[in-house]
Amino acid sequence: MKIIVFIKSVMDMAVALEGVEEVGRLNEDWNVEVLNPDDNAALEEALKVKRNIAGTRIAAVHLGPPSGDRFLRDALALGCDEGLRVWDAGLDDLHTAGKLLIFARIAAILGFDLIFTGTKSLDTGSGRLAVLLATALQIPCVTRVVGIDVISPETITATRRLERGYQEQVESRRPLVVAMVAGEEPDAYASFPAVAEAADAAIPCLDLPRIGIPLEAIRQAESRLAFGPLRFPAPRPEFIQPPDSSLPAFDRRIQLGEGSMATRQGRIVRGTEDAVVEELFETLRRNGWLDHLRKESEKA
Repeated sequence: MKIIVFIKSVMDMAVALEGVEEVGRLNEDWNVEVLNPDDNAALEEALKVKRNIAGTRIAAVHLGPPSGDRFLRDALALGCDEGLRVWDAGLDDLHTAGKLLIFARIAAILGFDLIFTGTKSLDTGSGRLAVLLATALQIPCVTRVVGIDVISPETITATRRLERGYQEQVESRRPLVVAMVAGEEPDAYASFPAVAEAADAAIPCLDLPRIGIPLEAIRQAESRLAFGPLRFPAPRPEFIQPPDSSLPAFDRRIQLGEGSMATRQGRIVRGTEDAVVEELFETLRRNGWLDHLRKESEKA
C-alpha cells in the first residue's frame, strides 16, 4: 500500500508574539514553527496503517522553504520511508487553489492508495484543501476523522468526530483522501537512533519546473478559485400591517409577533451533482448572499 501524507508547519501559539512598532508588524524572527496538530494526527494514523499492513510505504510531503526539512526528518525518524519537499520562488503567499494544483500533481507523480491530510490548519482554518484535492483527483474524501480501520484490501472504515461528542463510521473504497483531526496528545515518539539516522538523511526538493507546473498556472488557478469575505445580506424591510386597535392588548401583541416572524422552511434537493450545485448557487444568489461578490467584480 502506498500512502502520501501532506504536512504543514504553523506558528507555535504558545510562544508570545512580539511586534515591531517602527513598521507596525510582528517580529518574524521570534516565530517558532511546529507541525500543525491535525497534520501530526494524519502522520500518526498513516504510521499505524503501516504497522498493521506489511509492505506499506509512506511518503511525507511538505510544501515550504528549507526550514521545513526538520519536519520531514521527524517524519522519517517516526517511520516514514520518504520525505519530499516542494518549493520554488514566488510561492510565499500561496493559497488553497495553488496548493491544490501542486498536491494533485505530486499525488499523480508518486502514486497512492491513501492520502492523509489534516482537516484544517491553525493559521487559516479553512478546511477546504482535502475536499478540493479529492475533487481534483476524482476520489472520495472523509473529513474530521479520528481513526481508520482497513477491513479489506480495498475497503476502509473511518470514524468521524461529530458535534457534541458524537461519532459516526463511514465505509469507503480506496483510493481515498482522509482528513484527520488532532487528538489530545501525540502518541508517536521517535527513538534516539532513528532521530540520529534521519538527521543525516537527504531531503529532495522539487521545484515547479520539475513537477511540470508553470508559476503562471498557479496564479491563474488562484484567481479562478477565489473566496470573498462572508457578508450577511443587507436587510430588506417589509411593511407589517398594524393590528386592529379594537382588539384587546394581549391579542394585538400576538398579532405583532406573528407579523414580524417568519417560520424557516427547508427542502431536500435531489439530482445529479451538477444539478444540486446549480440549485444551491441559485438559492444563494436569489437570497442576496452573493451580492457583495458581484459588487466587487464590478469594481474590478
